[in-house]
Amino acid sequence: MGSDITSSIAGAAVGLRQAQGQYDFGVKTLNQSAQQQETMVAALLQGGTGGGSSGGGNVTPTRGQNLNITV
Repeated sequence: MGSDITSSIAGAAVGLRQAQGQYDFGVKTLNQSAQQQETMVAALLQGGTGGGSSGGGNVTPTRGQNLNITV
């Protein structure tokens, strides 16, 4: 009976350790997602002038030029 209790406690400890690892992973993932959203919002509020893409702002490399696009 004593070994059954020891085995149960060991199993519970392993389960708790796995749960803690999953929790830590989830928190880390949520933090990364939040940081990406904050970066995106900051870029949009600044006009999105980075990297050649307008990011929703009015800054484009062809602003003021006439484009003839045929498909």
